[in-house]
Amino acid sequence: MAPDSALRAVVAFPTFDVADRQFVESIRAKHDPEARRIAPHFTLVFPAILPLRDTEAHIARVAQSTEPLRFVLRRAAVVPDHLGTAGHIFLLPEDGRDALTGLHDRLNQGMPQPQWKRGAPFTPHVTVAAATTLDPLHAIAGELNARSMNIRGSVSAIVLVEVTMAEIRQVAHFDLGALFSGCAYLICFTGKVSSPTRCPDPRCGGLPASSVSPS
Repeated sequence: MAPDSALRAVVAFPTFDVADRQFVESIRAKHDPEARRIAPHFTLVFPAILPLRDTEAHIARVAQSTEPLRFVLRRAAVVPDHLGTAGHIFLLPEDGRDALTGLHDRLNQGMPQPQWKRGAPFTPHVTVAAATTLDPLHAIAGELNARSMNIRGSVSAIVLVEVTMAEIRQVAHFDLGALFSGCAYLICFTGKVSSPTRCPDPRCGGLPASSVSPS
């Protein structure tokens, strides 16, 4: 497959404590066919034909200017597919929802979108089950919600993945918050490039800067 004709997406693999990770993974192992292909995750850019180098540069800019975030998953919801017959179970964050939505929005600015996704609202979630009928999903979600879930986690990086029928392969990893880790300069640019000046602090990786005045 040509480098710029691949189906790619951006995901975040959250960090959980051991007990919560085991709980989430046990549900997915029983009920989510994708569990063998990819670990628990938030999808932040849905699969689309994304040019590799431009996409990597865009993700790097967003990641560098985004602080690591925390969230709490407290509710399971059944989400039907577009036909209303099959569906999934999403674990939904309450705390951290706005931060995840903001990260999604910044990543998707200027990104191609799959036809089915255009104009659709974004709901941050971790998928834990899928089925061709809804009744078993409602039963599973009822059991999960009866537990009064309080699954705490954090996101400190985002990952560009390449999606094929055979596998979901990690292409590049981007730590969050480089601009919050002690940059010696006041304003590192986080939008469209308006100046040829690059931040001279090596921790910013040469990110375009609108000001290079040292703090």
